[in-house]
Amino acid sequence: MATALDLSSSDIQQLCLRYLQGNAQPSSFEIVDSNLKRTSDAPEGYLGNHFHLQVTLKLQQSDELKKIRFFCKAAPEGNASRMEYIEDFGVFQREITAYKHVLPDLQAACAEIAPKCYYGDKNLLIFENLIDQGYRMGAGRDGLLNYEQLHCALKTLAALHAGSIIMHLQGNERIPLEEHAYPSNVRKEHMRIRYFYQTCEVFKELIKTLPKYESQLDYILSEVTQRMAIIFELCKASKTRLNVTLHGDLWANNILFQYDKYDEKPLQCRFVDFQLLRYAPPAMDLPTMLTIPTTRQFRAAHLNELLAEYYRFMKEYLKEANLNIANILPEAEYYDSMEEYRIVGIIESLQFSHLAMLPPACTQELTSSEDGFNDFFSHKRIEICMKAFKSDELYRNRMTDMLEDFVDNYVLKPTK
Repeated sequence: MATALDLSSSDIQQLCLRYLQGNAQPSSFEIVDSNLKRTSDAPEGYLGNHFHLQVTLKLQQSDELKKIRFFCKAAPEGNASRMEYIEDFGVFQREITAYKHVLPDLQAACAEIAPKCYYGDKNLLIFENLIDQGYRMGAGRDGLLNYEQLHCALKTLAALHAGSIIMHLQGNERIPLEEHAYPSNVRKEHMRIRYFYQTCEVFKELIKTLPKYESQLDYILSEVTQRMAIIFELCKASKTRLNVTLHGDLWANNILFQYDKYDEKPLQCRFVDFQLLRYAPPAMDLPTMLTIPTTRQFRAAHLNELLAEYYRFMKEYLKEANLNIANILPEAEYYDSMEEYRIVGIIESLQFSHLAMLPPACTQELTSSEDGFNDFFSHKRIEICMKAFKSDELYRNRMTDMLEDFVDNYVLKPTK
């Protein structure tokens, strides 16, 4: 057994016991073997390493050999800069809190939205392996989802939000979650504050290359940071609107789909990576899901219909709990909140995609060494992104699409 996950024999014993009991299977067994392998040789996430833990059991009642494969998410080893970022960011502890103290009761109140978590401690999480159940990511490198995938994902998102409402009305107290993706009332040197302002400088440099803004460039550049900074207020729990449990990081790779084997239509989906869990209005999650994995053209054609479908799903989930959505989130208030929070989707899309959409060769360079991570998260971010923008057509097209949405609708249009 590899030591990277720092699991004892007793830990593995308890892990398998929880798995068998959770799946209503005989729980008398002995461990025959266990081994740990990385899920892929390709670059992994910036904030974690991924493994498969396979355990072979001998069931005592039947002498049957049973193999269980778990998915493991661990903090990256051997990279001091990334570990410092992770610890300051608090992402592993936030996700452990989500799986231990929030999601179990929330899902029991409504529907399944996430994989079962069998272990969560320090900087390690161990889950059921959804890939072995036929789940997979739905987007290619362009990060785009189609209408059917988004429709399926909206149903799961509605279950997350409705489950939060039901829990709260049943008297379950919400666990305090201090905002850490866009924290306010912190020093200017805080790594997330520095990250935000660095990204704004990237966007200004990219905008300078777009000919359509040449005549208004000075005004646009003077407004970019201020208009983006609105997200620091919008991500907080609202004092006037309904607040629910939010995922906070809904891009394509955090949504796994299970498909019909005959026509490849998505049947259901699960969300992963609850590292940015927060409480805020549903309209904080919704525009993010409908913006990061879509284009302006797609949204012009389908956004209104998808917003209506989300509200319908919410209505159905609350009705099953004998609740009337009109008394909780009236339709007029829902659409008003979407109008206010629509900007969140494009800000999150830009903040996220300028890193996640980088070409694979660049991503491998950033994740494979401490120097690469430091370069992006400190002094070479503009240089790295400009190089990708000039040399990679997909990166350029996707970033241009997002920048034009932001500038046309939230910089050049007068604010209300």
